[in-house]
Amino acid sequence: MYLGKADVNTYDKGSEREFLVSNGAGSYGSSTVIGANTRSEHGLLVVRPADSETHKVLVSKLEETLYAGNKKYQLSTNRYKDLIYPDGFRYLQEYQGTPNPEMLFVIHSIFLKKSIFMPRNGTCTAVRYELLESPDQVSMDIRPLFAHRVNSGTCGGKTADFRSALSEDGVVSVSGRGFISHVSFTDANGGVKWSAKPLWYENLIYERGASPDEPTADSLWSPGYGSVSLKRGGVLYVVLSEEPLSYTAEEMESLMRETIELQNSFIGGVSLNTDNSMALSMAQASCHLVAENKGGYPAIFSGFPSVMRRARDTFISLPGLTLAAGRPHVALGILESWLEYAVKCGMIVPASINAEGEAHVGDVDSGLWFIYAAMKYSSSSSGDFAARHRRELCGILEKYTEGDPKLGAVMDPDSKLLRYFGLESARNWMSGDAGGEPIVERRGYLVELNALWYNALIFMEDTARSCQDGESADKYGRLAREVYDSFGKVFWNENTKYLYDWVDPSDGTLDGSIRPNAILAVSLPRQVLPEDKGRAMFTTCWNELYTTYGLRTLDPRHEKFKGRSEGRPDQKQKARLRGMAWPWLLAHFITAYVRFNPDAAEMGWRFIRPFSSHLRRGCLGGVAEYFDGVMPYKPHGDVLSAASLGELMRVMHEDLSKDR
Repeated sequence: MYLGKADVNTYDKGSEREFLVSNGAGSYGSSTVIGANTRSEHGLLVVRPADSETHKVLVSKLEETLYAGNKKYQLSTNRYKDLIYPDGFRYLQEYQGTPNPEMLFVIHSIFLKKSIFMPRNGTCTAVRYELLESPDQVSMDIRPLFAHRVNSGTCGGKTADFRSALSEDGVVSVSGRGFISHVSFTDANGGVKWSAKPLWYENLIYERGASPDEPTADSLWSPGYGSVSLKRGGVLYVVLSEEPLSYTAEEMESLMRETIELQNSFIGGVSLNTDNSMALSMAQASCHLVAENKGGYPAIFSGFPSVMRRARDTFISLPGLTLAAGRPHVALGILESWLEYAVKCGMIVPASINAEGEAHVGDVDSGLWFIYAAMKYSSSSSGDFAARHRRELCGILEKYTEGDPKLGAVMDPDSKLLRYFGLESARNWMSGDAGGEPIVERRGYLVELNALWYNALIFMEDTARSCQDGESADKYGRLAREVYDSFGKVFWNENTKYLYDWVDPSDGTLDGSIRPNAILAVSLPRQVLPEDKGRAMFTTCWNELYTTYGLRTLDPRHEKFKGRSEGRPDQKQKARLRGMAWPWLLAHFITAYVRFNPDAAEMGWRFIRPFSSHLRRGCLGGVAEYFDGVMPYKPHGDVLSAASLGELMRVMHEDLSKDR
């Protein structure tokens, strides 16, 4: 990922491009390439304490001032209400995203490189400054700005409780707002001088992601600054940490090499064609979403800045983020982990797992997405996960056949379709409310739930046969055939050549809204429609829901369609499910396209290529959670989404690779 001067030579250009570093355990550092924080979630050191689900912004940013000759150059950039100051982006010559975020500042004949990285599984961010070229010695002042607040919601106001102290080994410890964090400086000559000169930076504006009921201003506290002189080739490290850390220059160089080697090792194992720059950028971004947790179970995070462990995001993205990335062992660890939680929850796969490791039951489809992920793993690996855990997998399905109030769905004894109760405690992926009213009313038979149900039954039939259990195989096979027959009869809408989104058998209500959920009927491993109806349904989906960056959540001609995420918070909430376009659904659309057009994989690439431009904006190399459903297709939600990125990686690997 390379950006030149023309990409960053104005505030607007530079502030729309964001970098991300992470430690693989939930903590991260993120800002724009010009160093101006534009979101309350931005910060160079953002951590999630072990006893909390909420991330904390400890160190927001660094203010950098360079002195050469008799002149002063401020390299940082901030936005205030009526002012952008300083405007250090003027000196930014280029940005390079590999292997770590690097910014090159050029001031006449002075070339200064700034690199940022987070050691894996640590709780610190390191910022490295290297004077590549200069005719004379220069000096720098580095002033850290501390936030000590949650990473979303209320921003910090000016308070009187901030304090700092300098230890004998040169670590500056800062306390305030109930938190403690640290900063230390390392250069080869040990010549960094600390000046304790406290200063408030007030009314910094975060213009992205703000809504009318959220503050857009922040106040940051700085305890002072570190000063250093650098000659050509000189290097300075600034370490921002949750615990007091002090390193030598040699130790910092070793940490940086280790971080780069881990990144290169990860990319080397990716199954995608990383000669393709788009695939390489996606693969690099994906490493932030997968935590290997050495000594424990790995995990997939929902995205950044949300950084949650949610079942639906995990299992939708698992094939792309782990299998397409050449890490089946990570996929296995994730499946094993969530299965343990399912056993603890009475064979119900939980909806989420919090930072303390507590599981919460709540999504009606978690178990079916889990079995989908197990199906993908089994088809791409020689492992025996399904055979070893067949009893548990059967137990998960039995919860659907027998019903459970906590699950919110049960198999209809006549149609053998799953019937959704519509309980708030058992949510489908389109659940949500605004102003006390549901955004999308759904009940009875849900189309995507039953497509997943059919695939789960087929998978369990195949697993039973591979285990020489003919009786169980016959049982699941018989159920699957009945579901297949009922599915077409119940959901097919001859008028629209599409599928009803939901059908309530208790009162005969048929929801003919054209929504993207139906695409799963023809995109999952086992299609649950005959060929002619599948093709017709796919064509309707293409004509009515396809956009550049995803499938819309509602037909634009529907009276409730809302194509842009704008207005009040409740209006934005409604837009998510009444018109926004979701990339993970586009990947299923592409899979269906290739299924119906097996000799036209090149066209499949054309559906993905528009993301090449998106990868150069927002979170560089990443894909946002969802987009406007109409022009100008602005991204929203997580700037890096596991479901979005993972599904695009999956479809590139499974459906568009040359050896498919």
